[in-house]
Amino acid sequence: MKTQTRKQKHVFWMNRSRSILLVIGTFLVISNTVCANAPSGMTVSYNLETQDIRVTITHPVSDPTTHYIYKVELKKNGLIYNTSTYTSQPDPNSFTYTYQVNATIGDTIDVTASCIQGGSKTLQHTISTNNGQNNKSTPGFEGIVLLTALVIIIAMLQRKHP
Repeated sequence: MKTQTRKQKHVFWMNRSRSILLVIGTFLVISNTVCANAPSGMTVSYNLETQDIRVTITHPVSDPTTHYIYKVELKKNGLIYNTSTYTSQPDPNSFTYTYQVNATIGDTIDVTASCIQGGSKTLQHTISTNNGQNNKSTPGFEGIVLLTALVIIIAMLQRKHP
């Protein structure tokens, strides 16, 4: 019968403890990412005649009084132009806010919508004569976090234990 030395037992439990902490950490990162979500969609349109910018945000939630877009920030040509804060979301799926922005052709408006539980989405709109939509959204980091967590879990499952 093979007996383990005291040092071997200690190493075994240290490795086991590290693995358990890694799994718990990965779970916490994944659960935070699932609970906190950036807006899944956003469109911006500008009307030169009325000087209005319409921001339509898609942010599906089960309770828009506790999980909502709490802040919409507008930057005109890189400088903060307007910051609006909210205590709820008008619809559990999609909604539109309209802001007065004095802009001219060629100006850029960056719109950032932020979730109260974390995550945000930024879209840049360049004012043009067509008054159409200009969708250049900045991707969030949630996909990278999920991919990293998946790689860690796969690595742990493939790891051979002594």
